[in-house]
Amino acid sequence: MTKMKIPLAWRQLALEKKRFAVALLGVTFALILILFQLGIYRAFLNMVIRPVVSMKGELAMLSRDTIYLMKTVPFPERRLFQALALPEVRAVYPVMVGFALWRNPQTGYHHDIALFGAQRGRNPFFQPAVTENEYILGLPDGVFYDSESVAYCGDVKSILAKKGVLNGEISGHRVRVLGMFEMGRTLASSGTALVGLETFCRLVNRDADQINIGMIELAEGADPQELARQLNQILPEDVEVITRSEFIHRERKFWKDATPVGYIITGGMIIAMLVGAVIVYQILYTDINDHLKEYATLKALGMNDRFFLSLIFQQSFILLGISFLPGLGISFLLFRFTRWRVGIPTYLSYADSFLALGLTALMCACAGYFATRCLRSADPADIF
Repeated sequence: MTKMKIPLAWRQLALEKKRFAVALLGVTFALILILFQLGIYRAFLNMVIRPVVSMKGELAMLSRDTIYLMKTVPFPERRLFQALALPEVRAVYPVMVGFALWRNPQTGYHHDIALFGAQRGRNPFFQPAVTENEYILGLPDGVFYDSESVAYCGDVKSILAKKGVLNGEISGHRVRVLGMFEMGRTLASSGTALVGLETFCRLVNRDADQINIGMIELAEGADPQELARQLNQILPEDVEVITRSEFIHRERKFWKDATPVGYIITGGMIIAMLVGAVIVYQILYTDINDHLKEYATLKALGMNDRFFLSLIFQQSFILLGISFLPGLGISFLLFRFTRWRVGIPTYLSYADSFLALGLTALMCACAGYFATRCLRSADPADIF
């Protein structure tokens, strides 16, 4: 029975156990950083579209001066109802958007929250908690409060569960929180409340005929792209109609390109790769220096540079292969902790896992390549 041969690359790594452990920790650390940055990036992009995906409608009407969802320019509500002239339009839903001051019912401190206004009977928010209690939107002081709002806004959920109603304050006006819904915090706000259109106008001193968003629901089988084109032709130029997917794309593009979010995440991944590459480079370079005579002997025996590159690359990918699963496991736990403690929807996806694997493999390959420079230029006669 022949013994299984152990690759030379593995023997080289396993010979110095402490050095091997440090290298594994370095690659694992870099992999965790890359995965965590990717997870935060995906989570942020999902957070910014939460209000959009919470509303029904295949099309959205916006002012042409709109920057992003929470910084929309109001336009006349009649523009939205003009869309009903097309037979393919089933229903329209006017929405008001703005910021308001929420008073923490426990501490008395004021905090900025996102405030949405919707009309009873024309409510685009399709969550069962809202649709089953839509009468709240018709009350002059009725409020739905987002159960996913940050803790420093107050433990509204517990108070409501005990008393059935919470007498609160928004922008100096008395209100009653009568229901809860789930939207989740976004990058623009840490808390959210939903009220009727009339209540919204009273709370933020808005004209009743000015709305921020118009969601448009189409008949079954209608083409959203074609309907958007037709509406943009017949409506005045102060508004534009876009598809739901384009609305989502615009929101993500704004936060990626016009804010530091995309640059910070990209910078974090580059730093993670550099840190990991330096650690792997130092380990491999030290290993090459410690065995330079042995490598020189192999070189004198006719081994070419491709052999040594292959050997070092094998060592790099052995480090990656062993570090990958622990890195995934620790990242998974970090994501769960982040969701629980901070409320950021971080999840470990297959796409991000393979992307992180590819980036870490590139990092290890580059580190291995640069670590062999001294060996490729070395002359066996000078070494001996």
